[in-house]
Amino acid sequence: MAMDTGNEAFRINNHLCKFSGDGRFLSFAFQGNLVIKNTGTYDTFLSFSFIDIIEHVEWTPDSEYILCASFKKAVIQVFSICYPDWRCKLTEGSAGLERVTWSPDGRHIITTGDYNIQLSIWSLENRSVTYIQNVKSSANKKLKFSPDGKRLALIMMDTESYVAIYKTCNWKISRKLICEGLESIDGICWVPNGEMLCIWSSGVLHSKLLVFSTVSESLVGSFVADEETKHLTTMIPEHENEFAKRLKGISNLRWIPSGQLLAVTGFRKLIILLNHLTWKPLAWLQHDPIIKDDICSTKVYKECVMQIRDTNKHATSHCRHILEEVRTRPFNLPPLKRDCITENPIPEIDIVEFSACGRYLSTRHQLYPTTLWIWDVTTDKIEYLLLRNRITNVRWDPSSTRLLAFTESANIFEWSPNSVACIPTPKGIVISDAQWHPHGKTVALYGYNKAAIHHINSDR
Repeated sequence: MAMDTGNEAFRINNHLCKFSGDGRFLSFAFQGNLVIKNTGTYDTFLSFSFIDIIEHVEWTPDSEYILCASFKKAVIQVFSICYPDWRCKLTEGSAGLERVTWSPDGRHIITTGDYNIQLSIWSLENRSVTYIQNVKSSANKKLKFSPDGKRLALIMMDTESYVAIYKTCNWKISRKLICEGLESIDGICWVPNGEMLCIWSSGVLHSKLLVFSTVSESLVGSFVADEETKHLTTMIPEHENEFAKRLKGISNLRWIPSGQLLAVTGFRKLIILLNHLTWKPLAWLQHDPIIKDDICSTKVYKECVMQIRDTNKHATSHCRHILEEVRTRPFNLPPLKRDCITENPIPEIDIVEFSACGRYLSTRHQLYPTTLWIWDVTTDKIEYLLLRNRITNVRWDPSSTRLLAFTESANIFEWSPNSVACIPTPKGIVISDAQWHPHGKTVALYGYNKAAIHHINSDR
């Protein structure tokens, strides 16, 4: 694999560099300016001026409109790619602005106020505004559109928590799910085909997952974290700590792209993979700090620094970062530094991402912030990337089995089933995240205030 680093870096506001959904354009914001580039040549196609410092940028799904927002001023402006002279401005007023997003049809804008208790739905077509009251303010995963965009699921709070499903054609409620048996409602997510909705309670003592079918309009499955994982301890050697091998609480859910497996994380080092038909565990993935397996079932790649001496007359040297395989067993993973423990009072698995093919799962646990696990869910094989700095994010290539990892350093770490590589960033830019072009092969790399476009060439 080779990465072309010849493109020039450019200044941006905080991470605001986005490809359009159809891949034709790249937008980036700097100060109050929004620039649209054509991804064929990366020449400037359009530019717009915003009334303040841009804090948020988002494309419509059909890539025809793009919005900019200032949360400080509670102002949103919408620009058209097809009609550059057209403008639309929205102001939330005294309610403030906490969040803004497009509806799937790209003709409505959803905003929430500072206290997250009311949704405002703004129509670009007739300039009307629809309000939805009593949205639960404490649930950070409270708003989810179905994959086909026809329904919106919201966590609501009246005298008790419930889930409301709205039709996006008219924004009228079509279903109210009371969810008996849940102590609270802390998260929701749709199954990839949109036929079921998962609703869960996160509590360590009373965590539970319910699955409702939107076809039969009935409860079709459930999962109780602590109870369902008790039988897994029969698979564990007697000398292992049984307590540590059981899932406690539900912190997040992640679907495999095919919808046949659901990864459930809790507040321990365990991930449970659930079957989408029986809702029973098929496998458990334990984030052990000690790698005991032989090199046939695990591979460990550690970031190392090499001193490279130039052959010129000054005999200067420079550093080169590489990923070197470690064959020592057992091997201890580097833990979180003691002075950082207070930042994560309840450490959890905070990165859970499936590859586009669904075969591989990348994870990171907050107790081991410099270690990336890469699981082959079809076998027992695991690969580890041990990096020098804290991993900030990972991004899978949408067109092939390739993973990029970022550590807020001037290096990018690339993994595939057949190779690993450490690639320096252009002009030493510190990269914390990235976005792949929808068709792959090109990636927008960005840090806090700089970005660059990289074209990836591969023989695979």
